[in-house]
Amino acid sequence: MNFKHLSLLLLSIVIPVIIYAQKLPGIQQSSLRAPSNVKIDGKSTEWSNKFQAYNHATDIFYTMANDDDNLYLTIQATEHTNINKILGGGIILTINPSNQKNIKNGISITYPFPDMHNRVWVNLKYQPASQTEADSIMKVKNTDYANASKLIKVTGIKSMDSLISVYNHDGIKAAGTFNNKLFFTYELSISLKQLGLDANAPAKFTYNIKLPGVDMAAVYNAAGQATTLAGGVYVVPIGPLPGVSDEYIKNNQPSFPVKVHIEAFTSSTDFWGEYTLAKK
Repeated sequence: MNFKHLSLLLLSIVIPVIIYAQKLPGIQQSSLRAPSNVKIDGKSTEWSNKFQAYNHATDIFYTMANDDDNLYLTIQATEHTNINKILGGGIILTINPSNQKNIKNGISITYPFPDMHNRVWVNLKYQPASQTEADSIMKVKNTDYANASKLIKVTGIKSMDSLISVYNHDGIKAAGTFNNKLFFTYELSISLKQLGLDANAPAKFTYNIKLPGVDMAAVYNAAGQATTLAGGVYVVPIGPLPGVSDEYIKNNQPSFPVKVHIEAFTSSTDFWGEYTLAKK
């Protein structure tokens, strides 16, 4: 595929996403009942691949919903730098039933909980040349992600361990998958009982969605590589770089140490919203 065709392919993917995002509010405006066929599988098909808001601070589409038993959060990230930020640092959802913008008094769920020794990145420098190749990359990435994302971090629920398996029986489910455009979809459900909420007596609560960013020092220390930081620039003695393939490094032959401006990976972004459980 030549550069012109590749550029047209990228535009056909990016432009509809931008137009769709511009039509949505930055914060979800209303309550929503979850569809009866809701399933935590990292796919947004039961939501008809539509979202209630697009938040520009965090660059994510999202929908919050509930049924009589659970609170649901579905998030989709379409920009690969932001996806790598999520893969390396996770997403933190904090619920404060007392309707206060206070993280310390809330219940926080972190997923994916990054495993620095078994991390997954999306290659920022490569685009698939065909649909067949895109499907193949999707399958590989989903397998890698499933193998690397088996834990959920929980704070604020006294009866629960701070780290639980994604296969837990504690009323918290989470999953994430890539589609063949390498968009990443995250799904989470939390038992209303664990949150101290009741769909029969709905009250407004506050929530915070945070992308804490990648701890690059932890990433490179896990790989046995020294890292220094000066003026927002990480000095990386040796590869690999997040989202940059070995093939790219070989073809472009960058000199080491490599100075990498990775504020987009490391910066913390978040926003607050309010939600009232929807009745039948």
